[in-house]
Amino acid sequence: MTFKTFLNFTRVQTLPAALLSPIAGVIFALYAFNSFHFLPTLLFFIGLIAINLFVSAWNNLMDYQKALDPDYKTHENILSTRNIAPSLALKICLTLLAIDLIVGVAVVLTTNIAILPIGALCFIIAIFYTFGPFAFSRFPLGEVLAGFAEGLCGFFFGIYINAFDADFFTAHFQQWLLTFNIDFATLIPIGLVGMMCFCMNFNVMLADNICDLGQDERNGRLTLPHFIGIHHALRLFVGMYGLACFVVLAGVMTGVLPKTVLLMSLVSPLVIRNVNQFLKKQDKSQTFILSVHNLMLYNGALAVTIALGLIWG
Repeated sequence: MTFKTFLNFTRVQTLPAALLSPIAGVIFALYAFNSFHFLPTLLFFIGLIAINLFVSAWNNLMDYQKALDPDYKTHENILSTRNIAPSLALKICLTLLAIDLIVGVAVVLTTNIAILPIGALCFIIAIFYTFGPFAFSRFPLGEVLAGFAEGLCGFFFGIYINAFDADFFTAHFQQWLLTFNIDFATLIPIGLVGMMCFCMNFNVMLADNICDLGQDERNGRLTLPHFIGIHHALRLFVGMYGLACFVVLAGVMTGVLPKTVLLMSLVSPLVIRNVNQFLKKQDKSQTFILSVHNLMLYNGALAVTIALGLIWG
């Protein structure tokens, strides 16, 4: 396998979008807690890169193995188009998964064990999204799981690895007794801001499933657009952007976010243009990428405007 084929197999081009929610979380930790820890942050981003490459590669492998449409299996899946042996694909996936597992344990050891259950849940979602007889991708769960694991949890992890010593979410062993300490007064505002990242990742998965509806149905994947129809799926797509805007305004009005975050409105014309183009035509090769662009615009603007609040605050 050439390096270029490896990059295509793991869809490395999706990495920038995956990194923006955690980056916004790191900057929020600096703003809200005045806290930054280099080692956990470095380890976390190594693991994040590994798990994102794994998910893309794993999905390609599982889609190849489970394909019911012979035309898709032989002419569209990357294992066929790039002559990648399934055994080699599996080795690459397991190597990336092992890297994430090792680094994940190191992150827990350098922060607090309270993060372990959330990290384990995201780990399970990554594996079983396309694996097993009841893979999550074959049910109308993809959008919620993507929003939760990549958006909300990505933002939360970026905060937690830098502010775990603020003691708003900790766990401690006393002999055989495990005690959790949870400060909801801190967690709820974090969850509020994280909902914006949730909405962005939700919509990327929704756009993907809208564009792939026919192909998914032929391969036995019954995603959310299959159940609610394209018309309602597009209305939901627009509504999630509206919810993201509401969350940002609520964050500023309640003082959770700095007033500089209102500058995010400067990207609104670009986002609206992309949404309108997608509403006119839902095509995987032409307009799906617009939902990824919107995620990068929103999450990137969130990170930059929080950073401005940190500088000017």
